[in-house]
Amino acid sequence: MRHPDEIEDKINYKATFKLVFSLMKPHKLKFIAAFAYLIISTSINLANPIIIKYILDTAIPTKNKYALLLAILFYFINTVLFLTVNYLLAMKLIIAGQKIITELKNKMVKHLLNLDMSYYSENPVGRLTARVESDTQALYELFTETAVTIFKDIFMLGAIFTIMAFFNLKLTMILLPVFPVVFLFVWRFGKKTSPMFVKVRKINAEISAFVTEHLNGISVVQAFGQEKFISKKSDEINAKKFNMEIKAERLAVLFFTTILLLQPFSIAGVFGFGGIWFIKKEITIGILVMFILYLDKLFEPIFRFSEHISIIQKSFSAGHRIFEILKVKQGILDIERPRYISGVKKSIEFKNVWMRYDDDSRLCSSAPAFGGTMRIERPNWVLKNVSFELIKGKSLAIVGETGGGKTTITNLLFRFYTPQKGKILIDDMDINDISMESVRSALGLVQQDMYLFPGAIMDNLKLMDKSVPDSKVYDAIDKIKLKDFFKKHSLNKKVVEKGANLSIGEKQVIALTRAMVLDQEILVLDEATSHMDPYTEKIVTNAIKNLSKHKTLIIIAHRLSTIKNADNILLLSDGEIKEAGNHENLIKAKGLYSKFYESQFGEN
Repeated sequence: MRHPDEIEDKINYKATFKLVFSLMKPHKLKFIAAFAYLIISTSINLANPIIIKYILDTAIPTKNKYALLLAILFYFINTVLFLTVNYLLAMKLIIAGQKIITELKNKMVKHLLNLDMSYYSENPVGRLTARVESDTQALYELFTETAVTIFKDIFMLGAIFTIMAFFNLKLTMILLPVFPVVFLFVWRFGKKTSPMFVKVRKINAEISAFVTEHLNGISVVQAFGQEKFISKKSDEINAKKFNMEIKAERLAVLFFTTILLLQPFSIAGVFGFGGIWFIKKEITIGILVMFILYLDKLFEPIFRFSEHISIIQKSFSAGHRIFEILKVKQGILDIERPRYISGVKKSIEFKNVWMRYDDDSRLCSSAPAFGGTMRIERPNWVLKNVSFELIKGKSLAIVGETGGGKTTITNLLFRFYTPQKGKILIDDMDINDISMESVRSALGLVQQDMYLFPGAIMDNLKLMDKSVPDSKVYDAIDKIKLKDFFKKHSLNKKVVEKGANLSIGEKQVIALTRAMVLDQEILVLDEATSHMDPYTEKIVTNAIKNLSKHKTLIIIAHRLSTIKNADNILLLSDGEIKEAGNHENLIKAKGLYSKFYESQFGEN
């Protein structure tokens, strides 16, 4: 799968335009209204030079005071109308833009929430956060400043040339050669800077990800005294961004300066030819002044484009990157007509399950062939022919060394991944035929590194769902006998980001209680007592024991103290089930489990 930052430097304008158009389409009435306001405001704005021409050519030469006052009044009213319509136009665009960006953020978050775990193993969260925040903001600028402005500029250019040609075609023809040159500059500038702005967006994402990741791991950075090293790396990334952005902005300034030089040449042409024709009495002073005023307005769209070219490029670059994320397909999908379950009625069964995470991953070994050696590739299986059954109401413990495949069983059960061989059955139904939503609603997960959200402990126990009644929380605490713990840790106590103000053991107790509150039938406890002090471990072990009276449990553990009372224990090693049975039988067997137990507790 390709990283969202590993996209080609050339913006895919066609795909990006389709994305932008699809976002604008539901709000087409707002944009139609905005375009109407735009045409009205532009028409009003273009009327002012004609009023000035009337004042110079008619009102003043005829010494008609009333005509002069009326023209001045009309000029004032026209200006007020222009400002009023412009305000309405701006508000229409801002409201439409905000709604579009809100919808786009929701769409991206919804899409990201449904992507597979393999996607997140390849893409840092910091970069994805930058995509949702900074790239959507760049698109907002496109909706509110650029999309309608381009239409306005095209309309203004056409209208100005039409008006000037109507009043004096000969003087208008003098200006025509300037504009092909301008458009050539615009095209060359866009082509040159397009890849530059894509690279700037990439580096922005890198900076955002770098800061997010290192601030999240600030304790590790400080503990190992890496502040200076990280600061140096930050300087390097920012210097890279600075150099690339300066290069792009230098071209923008050069482009703006070149265009700026064309305006005085055009004005000089109008004054030169127009002045001669005025002396010859072929045109009036009003027409000459009107042309000069229209020249300012004629170059206004070009100046505006040069000022907004970076916004256009950044917006399309951002849209391109958003499109790259939105086109990523969900790897694991429900079948067309999935089955739905309200819970587990009978059992969960793994039948001859084989699993590897990377289809291209291989372990190589050598074998003799034709007097030499031959490399034989074999798949790097994480699980190999794993079979077991968990009856509802019973408890199953899975133990073994790190990397033996224990957590992979959890990943498959929650359908984070799909096995390459074998079947997983829930009540004799293939798990792939059951809706993911209903599978996950029946299962609860307590992980080793349990995430807690900023807020009160009570909110975390409800998983931030305000609809869950407080009574359900108190009932769960009572059932697993944790009243003493929550007397010490008030339910109103504030949890900071990731539960940094709580110990690992305290977070695990809260996570266990949360699993009870959410009331899933089957709970998977993945290393629930790792890295705990003996006192907290005892609390958690007792809580698990009480949980087993109400729930079907799958307990994945290194520490065997928590699984002695499990109905069935599987010892998983190198992806295979080496031993199975209850604690007493496995100890008597004097096999691997017995050695594991002795190494932890020193018992014969």
